[in-house]
Amino acid sequence: MAEHEGSAEREDSVAGKLVGNDSVAGEEGVESGGLTRGERSLIRRFSEALRFADFMALLMVAATAFSAFATWRTAQVTNLLFSIAERPYIGVQRTTFDSIGADAARVTIDFRNFGQVSATDGVATIRLLVDGTPLERGTAATINVGMVSPTVPHLYSSYVPADIYRKILDGKARLVVQTSITYRGPDGRQFCYHQFCYHESNTYDHRANAFGPSGGSDKCSDATY
Repeated sequence: MAEHEGSAEREDSVAGKLVGNDSVAGEEGVESGGLTRGERSLIRRFSEALRFADFMALLMVAATAFSAFATWRTAQVTNLLFSIAERPYIGVQRTTFDSIGADAARVTIDFRNFGQVSATDGVATIRLLVDGTPLERGTAATINVGMVSPTVPHLYSSYVPADIYRKILDGKARLVVQTSITYRGPDGRQFCYHQFCYHESNTYDHRANAFGPSGGSDKCSDATY
């Protein structure tokens, strides 16, 4: 009788443990939706890693874009510097009265190529104005210069009658020397030969006994002749 009761108690204890285990397993299943807490933690870490990888990929794309822009901008600046440096620059070096005679005074214009490459097809047009009126009637003097090498002096002379020269020297008349030069040279921006223009006016100052610039332009439409 006592043995039968002890056996019954052991069976009830085992059954109770089994029921408790089933209850815990059921509660975990409800909390995790079919996944354990470890699996959920692994998925969360994997998701965070993917977001970090996307962020790094975005940074790499931005860095590549900035690098491409910097390369393009450097190429533009280099091309601009080349086009500025590798072309002829013709201008007037000096305008002066260099010889005074009994009948006339000589005005000499010294123009040069200040660039690094030669200019071709150079044509210079020079006009002297006294009080706004051309000293010589008819068209302005035109010189076919042709090739203009760098730093080489190119001189042109014109003559002012002695009586007019004395008025200019005393400040009673105003002398303006207009120089216009057209020429061709390489243009790095267009990779071809391009026409350039130079226009400058120099006015004689009797107080300083020298010519000084009084206007000019590098536009071919602003010719003074």
